Amino acid sequence: MQETQTTESPTIGSPFGMKLLGALLHVLPRFAVYAFALFPVFWYYLKRPEGRASSIALLRQLGSNRGPWGRFWFGLGQARAFSHVILDNMYLGAFGPKKFELKKLGTEAFHKALAKGKGLILLSAHVGNWHLAVNFLWNTNTRVHLVIDDVRQADVRRQMDLAKKSSPHLIIHDPADGQALIFELSAALKRGEVIVLAGDRLAGERRERIPFLGDEAWFPTTAFSISAATGAPICTALSFRTGMQRYACYGLGPFDKEIPREITNRQARVRWMAQTFAAHLETYVRQYPKQWFNFYDFWR
Repeated sequence: MQETQTTESPTIGSPFGMKLLGALLHVLPRFAVYAFALFPVFWYYLKRPEGRASSIALLRQLGSNRGPWGRFWFGLGQARAFSHVILDNMYLGAFGPKKFELKKLGTEAFHKALAKGKGLILLSAHVGNWHLAVNFLWNTNTRVHLVIDDVRQADVRRQMDLAKKSSPHLIIHDPADGQALIFELSAALKRGEVIVLAGDRLAGERRERIPFLGDEAWFPTTAFSISAATGAPICTALSFRTGMQRYACYGLGPFDKEIPREITNRQARVRWMAQTFAAHLETYVRQYPKQWFNFYDFWR
């Protein structure tokens, strides 16, 4: 049995600091709130050596030859980008998506897939802003099942509570529920509902080593296995920050409809979908490297 990675997401700032920011965004102009957040970002980056190490690992896989100062500024830029996404999510929870400028590219495929009546599996990742990546769900009355690995963290629970206010049909699940959760999600798909999972975080034993950025890394295959077993369409939603509360939202798939006909074995189909997801993710990580928010060595 392989040892499961520890992939707990970092937090920036104390609970008090986050509450203070939450209050400030109601009274200060946006640029002032984002400027205020720079101080805890710098402190966070200095005191989290694992975050700096993860930046070096990413640059290694990208083939970068930056020197020590170049690596330092790249990592600090990552931490700054992460803080911007956190603040954007706070604005999202407080005011809804109306304050955001969203450029949607390919997301109409989600509606078409959902209309087939087999439910929809939507994969996102710890890049950019996954909250906005699934924003199309706010315009439907479909029940959404969100499986999130950090749900036991207090700050993540606060974000989820805010998300529920914007999407009353949202149901939060803990991947630690194991096989019982698989049965529950499969039943939800049969009812035509949506399940949202992270395609880049391990949960349980269903995983494979997949080529990614010049090396192999572990990717979970649970979502692809569910799709192969139920016939539910599976798509990817990625959203990247392009400016002050401006995002490009990308919709990819359905992957299950792109599998070559000669691949008939279920396990081979699962691996093909996982490889396709990883290839798409690689493309966007190369385009937006500072919005890669897996703060550990992903290739270990």
